[in-house]
Amino acid sequence: MRILITEDNKQLAQFIQQAILQDGHAADIANCAAQMHSLFDGWQYDALVLDLGLPDTDGIDVIRELRAKNNPVPILILTARGGVEDRIKGLDLGADDYLNKPFAIDELKARLRAILRRPVEYAGNILTRGNIAVDTKSRRVLIDEANISMGKTEVAILEYMIRHASLTVSKEAIYDAIYALGFEVTDNAIQVAMHRIRKKLEQAGASAEIKTIRGIGYILS
Repeated sequence: MRILITEDNKQLAQFIQQAILQDGHAADIANCAAQMHSLFDGWQYDALVLDLGLPDTDGIDVIRELRAKNNPVPILILTARGGVEDRIKGLDLGADDYLNKPFAIDELKARLRAILRRPVEYAGNILTRGNIAVDTKSRRVLIDEANISMGKTEVAILEYMIRHASLTVSKEAIYDAIYALGFEVTDNAIQVAMHRIRKKLEQAGASAEIKTIRGIGYILS
């Protein structure tokens, strides 16, 4: 998953980014609404963490503008404002959740997991496809309830494939979803990781497999 953090407090934004990166997701930072819109023009994000108190535009107006453009990105509001009016207005305009400052980072991650849920087989923190299960909180992979050892990147790719099961996704889309801006990887990093994932799934008797669609990308079926 790729998450955009729009927060003018650079130290807080970096703190949130590191927590998201440690969970195996990509996370980019915008320190104002203008930077946020620029990043949205070039990237597709799975969630937006949005501070209401931005230096150039009120966060409420950001939500209004995104929804007016039919941008469906899930939005988690961050606010230090004491009143409830802005929170209610934000939710009514299309935000998905809010969190008051100061907050516990584990709660922020839990709320992000909640709004990232997609219409796939999902129970609690568990994403499943066939007998494959990915715990999005502990970052564990299980097949028939047996733990399968996978690295952070492998888990992130498998989670992405389950969320997009039965859809063909390109190598570029996977790269954009799991790596932050400025993160340098080799040209064949996705291909190598995908080979390891396939081997582990096959050895563990997974009932779903990742297939290569030549010239296009990959599909989990």
